[in-house]
Amino acid sequence: MALAMGLSDPEAEAAQPGGDRILDLPDGRRLGYTEYGDPSGLPVFAFHGTPGSRFMFRLVHEPARKVGLRIVAPDRPGFGLSAFQRHRTLSGWTSDVSALADNLGIGRFGVAGISGGGPYAAACAALLPDRITAAGLISPVGPLHPPEGPDRLPPAQLVTFRLLPHLTPAMAASFTAARILFLKAPDLMYRAVMKRAGPSDAQILSRPEIRKNLLAGVLEGLRPGIRGVVQEMKIFASPWNVPFDAITAPVLLWQGIADNNVPVSASLRLAEIIPGCETVRIDGAGHYWIFDHVEEVLTAIRQKIAALPPH
Repeated sequence: MALAMGLSDPEAEAAQPGGDRILDLPDGRRLGYTEYGDPSGLPVFAFHGTPGSRFMFRLVHEPARKVGLRIVAPDRPGFGLSAFQRHRTLSGWTSDVSALADNLGIGRFGVAGISGGGPYAAACAALLPDRITAAGLISPVGPLHPPEGPDRLPPAQLVTFRLLPHLTPAMAASFTAARILFLKAPDLMYRAVMKRAGPSDAQILSRPEIRKNLLAGVLEGLRPGIRGVVQEMKIFASPWNVPFDAITAPVLLWQGIADNNVPVSASLRLAEIIPGCETVRIDGAGHYWIFDHVEEVLTAIRQKIAALPPH
């Protein structure tokens, strides 16, 4: 059953306009989600980055309403309102998405994933072929191990995405420290995020509404602890075992070539694996270019869905 949740004032502001809801899943876990955009629009399930939460899509509300999309934004297990799930896998997320769609009375729907949410959108397209109408992958994490992924990664990303996830105590200590700083000194952590960003990203991140959005999303994602993000990094660093080459739905992938947050080569490799994937390479753009192009991306996804023949 989906239930409305009571929120404190800051949380209520971040969750507007749809309000937070909880779905009790068949295995007893809680799945939290919020809706944005046009309630009667074409449905698209949107998956947040890592770490992150449903709050990250609050800036999508007005553009989605304008183009006629209903955005359903769930928290993945261990983030925000969604209960932690032991032994979680990339493919297992599709069962949660199916349960949520069934509860909402939605038969077919699009999916979109930003950054760490990208692999989950692609997994839905691969494993729910009768339900997925289109997929949008925005600056996604791509497969990280050969033969699916690239042979080499830049040194910093090699440590982050291949080495550190296999050193659980070190990774847990790193995310514990980051969580404390985000909770206790968000300005300091945000300055660190901006310092890591390239020139194009730094300009976007300097805007007050972007800062507010990103901090709200990360703070809510890490609020229950670090187990979700530690688990997710381990998932990314493991073989995914998802038949991306079996995807039949139309897929769009956007990737900034100056992205410092995800391995660009892995993202583009994901595009190569997916049959017919339409790839938009954005020269000079970093990880956060999407904040300047939300309506454009939503319109492109909607056009793919609307062009499908009746099912």
